[in-house]
Amino acid sequence: MIKPIDVAHLNLNVTDLERSIKFYTELLGFRVALRYEDAVVWLNFGQYRKGVEGLGHGFHDLALFKVPNPLPEDYRKRAGMNHIALRLRTPEEVDQAAEYLKSKGVTILKCPLTHKEDRDRYLYIEDPDRNVVELVASTLEGWPEKYVKSEK
Repeated sequence: MIKPIDVAHLNLNVTDLERSIKFYTELLGFRVALRYEDAVVWLNFGQYRKGVEGLGHGFHDLALFKVPNPLPEDYRKRAGMNHIALRLRTPEEVDQAAEYLKSKGVTILKCPLTHKEDRDRYLYIEDPDRNVVELVASTLEGWPEKYVKSEK
């Protein structure tokens, strides 16, 4: 059996690379690690040392691939990725993110609520290509130390 230790990255198809770069960097705080022509951009959370970027060092958490066609209208009823979830530090940050993103005109799909399954505070939004992004933070006391194994 294969035993992955982490999710390395996620790739999203987008129709307008510049618009998506602006959304993910200016609104969600990603940083550009590498750009390849007008076809793909690799983004990360900024966890790498200064100067660790560019070809050969395009370490990324999210990649944006330019494609010619948008999502079909019924895409949420088709097989494929449902959404990506980005973890914030506190439930209050989720609430603050909702207000901030509303003020920027971002489409809010679900206002801040709390999942009954894991008690995470969450917010669902759409990026400019209607990819669904969840912003989430645990409401559990002692998260993550009390719940996550120290060794994977």
